[in-house]
Amino acid sequence: MPWLLLEEKVLSSIEIGSNESFVGQSLHRRGGSEETQLIMSTKLVHTFRRVESEDFIFLDESFKILEIKTLTPSRIKFSPLRTKSIVKTNEGNALRWDVQVDDILEIRL
Repeated sequence: MPWLLLEEKVLSSIEIGSNESFVGQSLHRRGGSEETQLIMSTKLVHTFRRVESEDFIFLDESFKILEIKTLTPSRIKFSPLRTKSIVKTNEGNALRWDVQVDDILEIRL
C-alpha cells in the first residue's frame, strides 16, 4: 500500500487513481477512517453530490504543494496552471498534517 509522506513523516495511506477514477467518486468515511487519494492529471475538482467538505492539495511535477483548498459541498475549483496531481482527503487533514504551500510531499510504496 502506498504512503503519503512529508519529510520522512507518514501522513496517510493513499490510493492512487486517474482522472477517470476521480469523476463521480466521493470519499466516504468508513467508521471514522481517513480516506486519501492521489489524482493524476486533472484540470478541476468538485464537490457536487458530496455531503461533507473535502481538502484538496494541488501539486506540481515534483510533488511541491502549489495550493491547499477546502471545498464545501457543491463547489468547483480549477487547478493552478502548473498542477500535475492532486491529493484529495477528508476535511481538516491538511491542517492536521501541518502541510504548507512549498512543502514537498512524497509517495512511497
